[in-house]
Amino acid sequence: MTVLFGDFEDFSHLDLHLLAAADAHERAQIRLDRVRISARAQGMLPDYHRDDIAAARSGSWRLLRRDELGDEQPERLGGRLYLLAFEGLVRYIKVGMVEGRTLAALRDRVRRHEHAAEIHHCFLFDAWASQPCTTDQAAKQWEDRVLGRLNTLVNGDQVWRVHQEYFYGIPFDMAMTAIEVERPEVDGAPRHPGVVYQE
Repeated sequence: MTVLFGDFEDFSHLDLHLLAAADAHERAQIRLDRVRISARAQGMLPDYHRDDIAAARSGSWRLLRRDELGDEQPERLGGRLYLLAFEGLVRYIKVGMVEGRTLAALRDRVRRHEHAAEIHHCFLFDAWASQPCTTDQAAKQWEDRVLGRLNTLVNGDQVWRVHQEYFYGIPFDMAMTAIEVERPEVDGAPRHPGVVYQE
């Protein structure tokens, strides 16, 4: 079944138990990768299945929203970093930060990125968000350091940057490595990965 792009289901408010589990997410990612690789070998555009897109998006939202199992954070300073991977006609990552600690701030930002990606026939494939930093400035410093590190990989042939925070040709795992390498260099960055809150 060929996917028709347009107005994807909104997973940002769906109950967490209805979102794709880790194994379903991973299986969908594998199938989507196979379709992309096969299409490239044949010189064609990928023909993604709607169910695989939904599972990849839903599983990505589960990763972004897993912090909701504990508690809603109060409104105050303490931005966090996020990394989004998009798949579709092109494959790219987006590194950014969101100010504040509330769940709504991250949800709104990711929804806006999803909408922009959908316009270009791309969809959310993988996602990560940090714990809150102690301040918005710490999150911004962490973001700047990660972007600086990723910019060293830009070579114009297989890896290139668009609009400062968007990169084509950098795998999600490589961007995660850059995030982890820069974490200890920033005062106020969370001590360990993931969205597990600490006071």
